[in-house]
Amino acid sequence: MFGTWHHKLMYISKLNSVILIALFMLLGACTTVPNNSLPELTFKHLEPISLRVAKIQMTSQTDNNTEPPNVGHRFPISPHEAVKKWALDRLQIAGNSGTARFSILKANVTETRLKTDKSFKGLFKQEASERYDAIVEARLEILDNNGIVIAAVTSRATWTQTVREDTSLTDRRRIWFGLIEKLMGTFNDKMEEEMRRYLSKLIV
Repeated sequence: MFGTWHHKLMYISKLNSVILIALFMLLGACTTVPNNSLPELTFKHLEPISLRVAKIQMTSQTDNNTEPPNVGHRFPISPHEAVKKWALDRLQIAGNSGTARFSILKANVTETRLKTDKSFKGLFKQEASERYDAIVEARLEILDNNGIVIAAVTSRATWTQTVREDTSLTDRRRIWFGLIEKLMGTFNDKMEEEMRRYLSKLIV
């Protein structure tokens, strides 16, 4: 009888150990830094826009504010980095004189906390808990050899995305990346349209 109880106690002890190990593994998985296996944001698959200029300058008028509610710096690629990459990938030199000046005017994302149901019924709901509002704005100017602006276009794009409260950090980063991808897709379409409309004589 004693032997039977002894074996049962040993079995329960081993079972508890297995459960504890499983719990520790689960907790470890919950706190693991998410895998950053996201694609690279690039515009090299698009045809370059060749400008009749001898050089291209890039400037930024943004303050790169990292204080709340600004959260763009937490994204896999910030809107500022994304619009800068757009200019590097798409604008090319194809002239002997003049300058193209690409100025980043706005590039940020703000986070707004949304109201969620805190009642007992709210425990059974999965609601949107944050809203992200992104904006990029840039200006392209063509200057002659005397530094006088002879043509200019401006493009502005915005995108809004909400995220559910049960979204994991890994999925949230994917959503953030997708937000910037859509934002820049809109910016690209608008900027190219403006350039081909008003700078057509300066594009090869």
